[in-house]
Amino acid sequence: MNDAEMRFAERLAEDLAQVLGVGIVVGDIELDVPESGRGARVTATLLAGPRVETIEAVGASVLELYEPIVRRAAEVRLKDAFWQMIGPA
Repeated sequence: MNDAEMRFAERLAEDLAQVLGVGIVVGDIELDVPESGRGARVTATLLAGPRVETIEAVGASVLELYEPIVRRAAEVRLKDAFWQMIGPA
């Protein structure tokens, strides 16, 4: 992973933490960019109490990964809030 990709992963982890809020922690961010430079994948492991959630986004470039992974994190936040109020569904 080069410096730009490392900074992207660090910034993404910070932004995901803000979207996720209290009670869900970003455990790990994995960024996979082939040497050919074609395609990219990001996988984030999230810790929500006793549960582990994994979210993933695939795109043509690293920049295309940001929006879908943040959207998935928001979905996890909503799911966790529902789980806290209602219980497992």
